[in-house]
Amino acid sequence: MKFGLGDILHVDGGEYQVVGGITYTNVKDNCSWDEYRLLDTSTKAERWLSVDDIYKEYSIWEMTRFPDKNGYHEVDRGVEVVSSHFGSVDVDNGERANFAEFEDETEELIISEEYWSDGVEYSKGYYLDDDEFWLIRKDPGYVRKQNAPVILIVLVFFLVPLLSCFSSLLGNIHFTSTIGKYVGKNSAYTYVTSVTGNEKQKAKVYSTEMTLDATAKDIIAAIEGDTQYVQKDDEENDGAIAILTKKEYCLIYNSIDDGVLVQVSNRKFAYSTDDEPYHASRMTHRYYRRFYYTNGYANDSSSYRSYTSPYSSFDDSSVSYSYDNSYNSYSGSIRQSSIEARQSSGGGLSSGK
Repeated sequence: MKFGLGDILHVDGGEYQVVGGITYTNVKDNCSWDEYRLLDTSTKAERWLSVDDIYKEYSIWEMTRFPDKNGYHEVDRGVEVVSSHFGSVDVDNGERANFAEFEDETEELIISEEYWSDGVEYSKGYYLDDDEFWLIRKDPGYVRKQNAPVILIVLVFFLVPLLSCFSSLLGNIHFTSTIGKYVGKNSAYTYVTSVTGNEKQKAKVYSTEMTLDATAKDIIAAIEGDTQYVQKDDEENDGAIAILTKKEYCLIYNSIDDGVLVQVSNRKFAYSTDDEPYHASRMTHRYYRRFYYTNGYANDSSSYRSYTSPYSSFDDSSVSYSYDNSYNSYSGSIRQSSIEARQSSGGGLSSGK
């Protein structure tokens, strides 16, 4: 994911504006990541957002002086080179620094040291999940204020003849809702509780008056069929329905107290926690674990390699997954209908958020 000058971001509950950015390359493996200089839109406090899509590591930092590293251990060390930059940042392309990073015992809090030619910079921060920050809106007015003369020249000589083309391109932008955001805002779902798991992760539970089948199809339609795996537990009457997307794990099931419940979490929660879903039967819990282990655990092992998982000692059977199952077929039809609708309205293809 890339952000630009003036963008307004939501980051872990706060609202920030991007005022600059730096792309670094690690000399050791030649991999790059981005760091964005942010200003809180209310307090103007400065923060730095680090986005490493290659290793799927994200964090937010603030500058500090001589941080206390007691209880921290070194997790990375190397040489970083500035590949590119924009906005209000005090670097030049080609500049390099030695760096070292340290984590605390929880592997959540982090300290960074950067050794530049003119001194040492210290930062402290903490890790983020990729669903804890996102673009709220673009702010082209900010860019115009910062670069008015340049933009005026570009408008006169380049952009005006291409306005019709840009108008067409705007129609291609499309975002798919996540399950968590959809059920959290839809009146058909009532928030019940949150389940706290390991690694400070949480799952949210909602109730609904709809049937299992109707609930599953409603959620699949809301995310426009953007599922990786979806299947019902056919070993049990009115068995639970599990949905795994690129970011989330959702279970739709009958509560032991009657009624239909929906538990949704990010995949980090699923990877680090296999506790019984809220008010679920023993068979539902078993399916919840088996489905995730079969379809999600192996991939997440590389994404969350720094965290321990109870699934490392999983000793139950896997789920026999059928791509021809009715919910997977329904998901495919919804996905195709969504693509065709966007194409017919002048839009292009999008993989969503």
